[in-house]
Amino acid sequence: MSSPIGHSLSGWVIASYRSRSLKPVNIKNLQRLALYIFIANAPDLDFIPGALMGTPNLYHHGISHSLGTGLIFALVLALILTWKDKALFGREFVFMFVIFSSHLVLDLLSVDGRPPMGIPLFWPLSNQYFMIPILPPVMHSVLDHATIIQFLADVFSLHNLYVVGLEILLTVPFIFMIHFIIKQRTVETDNQKG
Repeated sequence: MSSPIGHSLSGWVIASYRSRSLKPVNIKNLQRLALYIFIANAPDLDFIPGALMGTPNLYHHGISHSLGTGLIFALVLALILTWKDKALFGREFVFMFVIFSSHLVLDLLSVDGRPPMGIPLFWPLSNQYFMIPILPPVMHSVLDHATIIQFLADVFSLHNLYVVGLEILLTVPFIFMIHFIIKQRTVETDNQKG
């Protein structure tokens, strides 16, 4: 699994690509970016029920880490966001699903040392777990029954600091590249108009 920083950065990259413009920062833009970052981290909401029971890992990497849940999540969110303008529904649905799925891709590519290893990518069609172990894992205790104290001790480790640094190193260049491309297109468009 990736860290919340890695998932947030992937949401930011996708949001940056979608906006295709360098809009001034304002409250509306920040609210929308916060929504996209929330969506990119949404599958990890499965920590909450476990944490409420005193064992955060209890339900982690369950059905919330599936394309089926992503479709339902994107459908509900798109319906809420487009209730005034149904013409935008399809575009919003696809975008929300892509951002949600970015989380699944990062977790699919990360080493998972806790059984069942991987994520149930194709739930509800299949309960099989999948993993393509390329990226280093974020440590959050391999035990389903780890207490909140054990969980937090693992989360705030030097290993996880290394993983966050690696995620930033691998993601930030994409953000700059997208913004550079957008800026170049804006300049070209302005030159064609002028």
